[in-house]
Amino acid sequence: MTPTVTVDTSRFDAAWKEYIPKTRRSLADAVNSRTFFLMLRLYILLPPKSPQAARNKILDYFNRPIGARRIDKKTGKFLGRSRELRLVHLIAQAKNAKAGKPGLYGQDMRDAAGKLRRRAAGSVGYLKSAVTKAIKKLSPSFQQFGGTRRAKKGSAQVRIVAGNQALINLANQYGLPQENVSMHRGSSAYAYNAKAGFSPSSHVRLNIGLADNQIGKVEAIYAKAMQQAYNDEAREIEMHIAAKLAEAFDGSESKGIVVQ
Repeated sequence: MTPTVTVDTSRFDAAWKEYIPKTRRSLADAVNSRTFFLMLRLYILLPPKSPQAARNKILDYFNRPIGARRIDKKTGKFLGRSRELRLVHLIAQAKNAKAGKPGLYGQDMRDAAGKLRRRAAGSVGYLKSAVTKAIKKLSPSFQQFGGTRRAKKGSAQVRIVAGNQALINLANQYGLPQENVSMHRGSSAYAYNAKAGFSPSSHVRLNIGLADNQIGKVEAIYAKAMQQAYNDEAREIEMHIAAKLAEAFDGSESKGIVVQ
């Protein structure tokens, strides 16, 4: 079953119809710009608001100590924090037992616990991941909020990568932190920009791997975020047109309103 999302675009459509006759841009450029900004808003509006806060919450949950601190029989002192029994160890042991494998101890337990923590923390931002890939199809230079990258594979040198200014501006507008998400393997996207012509159109399709019992919940999350993205972008267009109208009529008669 493929998740589907339906939103009410009537407000956006009305603003768009008013905007198109007034812009200097070509129709294809106007379509591409709005598609890009709708995807940026969807990226911003999908949960979590703060990927890092979500990762920290997951790690705090997994690292929760279980029971009282144990004492080392040899030294008579409390065991070091790294040797404490934590919730992640119980989860790893339970998963191992469910798979019919022998019990985990020592380094095997540390490795299994570490893998669980990495996978759980790495899953944060999964719903945003497909949107990130779609935006990169529309704009290959898109680097989310930027950061550092290895100059070469295996090199210790790093280079600074600039973030997308439009995304940064939107994050500030919504009062959200500038935190990137990972590009998850389980998500993909197909997107293309509009080309010049009589009736140009752009297209975006998002694909994310889901269990059947997750589809309804994810549909609701995407629908809510996409609806707000359309409404907020419509309001942006309306405000832009209103500002240009006010500018044109300020102290003189208008000979025609042109917006960017």
